Amino acid sequence: MKNKTIIIIVAFVFSFTMNSQSEKNGTFSVSDGIKCTKIPTQINKVTETVKGKYRIITSNAIPNHKVGAFPNEGNPNTISEQNKKYTIAVNPKKAKKMTSVSADGFGKGFPAYEFGVALNGVKLEPTAAEFFGGRGRNMNSAWALEALSTAVNLGDDCNNAHVQPTGEYHYHGTPWGYIKSVDGKSMKQVGWAADGFPIYYKYGYKNSMDINSEIVSLVSSYQLRKGKRSGNGKTAPNGTYDGTYVRDFEFIKDLGDLDIANGRFGLTPEFPKGTYYYLITDDFPSLPRYFVGTPSKDFAVGRGILGNGGNRMARNKFGNDRNSKGNGGRQSRPTVKQLMKMMDANEDGKLSKNEVKGPLEKYFAKIDTNEDGFLTKKELEKAPKPQDNKRGQRRGRQ
Repeated sequence: MKNKTIIIIVAFVFSFTMNSQSEKNGTFSVSDGIKCTKIPTQINKVTETVKGKYRIITSNAIPNHKVGAFPNEGNPNTISEQNKKYTIAVNPKKAKKMTSVSADGFGKGFPAYEFGVALNGVKLEPTAAEFFGGRGRNMNSAWALEALSTAVNLGDDCNNAHVQPTGEYHYHGTPWGYIKSVDGKSMKQVGWAADGFPIYYKYGYKNSMDINSEIVSLVSSYQLRKGKRSGNGKTAPNGTYDGTYVRDFEFIKDLGDLDIANGRFGLTPEFPKGTYYYLITDDFPSLPRYFVGTPSKDFAVGRGILGNGGNRMARNKFGNDRNSKGNGGRQSRPTVKQLMKMMDANEDGKLSKNEVKGPLEKYFAKIDTNEDGFLTKKELEKAPKPQDNKRGQRRGRQ
């Protein structure tokens, strides 16, 4: 009878815990990917150096752990080496305003920034550029799908990672293969954010300013919204908030241990005098969705000067989380840095008339303000952005 009572109590506690997690996270999960049984054919290469005010990280973006099978049903791409270089501040400072990783705010718009890079050189990118209404004319970018929802199939492996059309492997959430050595007995730095602040896995000091206090598992202050979405199901989502969309979650101050950027100020082994630091948590958002500092342009994914006419060019060169199927929707415009990588064939740091394509070819003379027959980075940065198509016109065409 005593053993039976114990079993009932254990079952009740387990059930209560699971229900509490379900109520907080819904369909959000960091443990739902395909099995990781493959060893990358290329060797992981990453360097980190400090030069003056800047930390420079170079990487081939090949993970140093087992991965899932790619291509797979949800992701048709194959892992390949990249040539990545990130420059971030060594002594970052908080900005007056936070910056969202999404162009139009929390859960709205195309990705504006990758969040950061893990110490193994693989980028951390919480957003997925997938929206309500799919890729066509009915797409509603105000409702971004949550990449870690079990209702969204991006072909992620057990590391909450998959591969972009460029061949770049990247994490959307807790990178299990990389953090497997974390035992919960100490703080473990796992990466750098785009604004230069460090990133740790979920463990930290119970008293953030006391290195002698116990190590505890820190939790976010986000939870699922209660009730139902107000959309009609045609132009905007309806139904119960269940974690399918980023905006199904809300931040509640002091609900957990962390702020809206999934971080806090405190002492760490690497920063004994204290620093702001972010945490990767196993509950939403896993990877943070805001920067407290100013993110480096090397992590920008936003809309560059090519306009919609450069969409296919950018997708083929850099890719995003969209599969090769169903790409009828509008693509984020490439940045100036991406343009130079795409078109600067002789790598002289400027674009000639023979190198440019798309809208740049059409507006070359207007952008070439000094009329020397070349487009420099400064001229591209100052170039006027083309107007988006007016309502009623077909998206994806100019």
